[in-house]
Amino acid sequence: MAAPRPLRVAILNAVLGNGGDAAILLGIERALQAALGPFEMTVFETQPDLMAPVYPDLEVVEGLSSVAWPMVANGLPARARRAARWAERPARLRLAVRAERAGRNALAGLLAGDGADSLRALADADVVVSTGGTYLVPAYWLAPRLLEFDLVRALGLPYALYTQSVGPYSAKMPLQRLKGIFEDARVVLLRDARSQRELDALAPAAATAVRADAAFALADAARLAEAAGRTWPAQPTVAVSVRDWPHFEGTTAEAGMARFRMAVGGAVERLVTAHGARVRFLSTCQGRPGYRYDDSAVAARIWAALPEAVREHVEVDRRPHTPTDVMATYAECDLVMATRMHAAILALSGGTPVLPVTYEFKTDELAANLGIADWTAHIATATPETLATRVDAVVASVDERRAGLMAAVEAMRADAMGAGALVAEAFAPERTAVAGEAR
Repeated sequence: MAAPRPLRVAILNAVLGNGGDAAILLGIERALQAALGPFEMTVFETQPDLMAPVYPDLEVVEGLSSVAWPMVANGLPARARRAARWAERPARLRLAVRAERAGRNALAGLLAGDGADSLRALADADVVVSTGGTYLVPAYWLAPRLLEFDLVRALGLPYALYTQSVGPYSAKMPLQRLKGIFEDARVVLLRDARSQRELDALAPAAATAVRADAAFALADAARLAEAAGRTWPAQPTVAVSVRDWPHFEGTTAEAGMARFRMAVGGAVERLVTAHGARVRFLSTCQGRPGYRYDDSAVAARIWAALPEAVREHVEVDRRPHTPTDVMATYAECDLVMATRMHAAILALSGGTPVLPVTYEFKTDELAANLGIADWTAHIATATPETLATRVDAVVASVDERRAGLMAAVEAMRADAMGAGALVAEAFAPERTAVAGEAR
């Protein structure tokens, strides 16, 4: 008797050029492998030509949202061409899906144009998982994401939303479309209580659960247990993750970033002069030609403004790294000052304490859940003096709080792995149907 074929899972909304999003994807893969057993995974990515060579073990194709609204790569295609494409492509993709559902595959491919392979790959999936993260929020343009959900629903595919932060929602947003997306999902996994409250208000019929960020599934229980017994050394190694941030309230992005860079510079100077640290700037979004963010460019500006005697003890890593590489490097450090939330998660997963610099509520919620809310600083209010003082406070208390922090991270790891079981349960009918099919 032939063996049943594996479940085909489509992962939507992936942005692998962002190391944090890549960490989420790898965490999802690990949790689903534990819950589903062998399965086939296709990743729908914004820049597949750029990222497929970086992750050769993954099947990476272009997401249909990117077919309609391509990601800018090195300034091209020009915004006018993108706008022209957006004006006509969503309607064609919707018609292509209708043709696909009617069994008119050739017409569907013709209508989809250069998105034909992506449409075929999506239509062949048994189930869909929209990746975790932060994308159904007011800070971002939602139209391409909403289009992708429209196409999934039009194809009649069952879908789940993996651990993410959502909201806050206002009357200016497409609330009914968002409500339909959330309530039609088999399950919506949220990573904080605030997101749960937002969704309860917007989509009360949605099946929801709060679970740890998927990237915590990359942690190792034995490593965390070993890390709980470490102590702060005489000559520590500290990693620093920074980022560009355009959403300052009450001031311009330029002024806000100037203040942030000065604050980080003051903290780095304190680490070197008062604590004898070697400092390495290393973030999750850097060094990818064609990807729009390069955190190392911000780091280089901070480094250039440091006193010469301090710069001798500081390096800026400008190379690209996979999440597992970043986690391995952070694991060798004694502290990570993390502006990117997934820099914090990868550090914690590697057994290293963090000083989080928050910019969205998702990091505040994470720090509160881990019991280190008093270790945080905020990107908009930090100054050289306040951030240096926060460094002193973390160093003074880290050893007495280390074991409790690692226990909290272990709980997050177990919770992140448990999220895979919830998704597997949500797709039980499809798993049963596939189990009855022969290869």
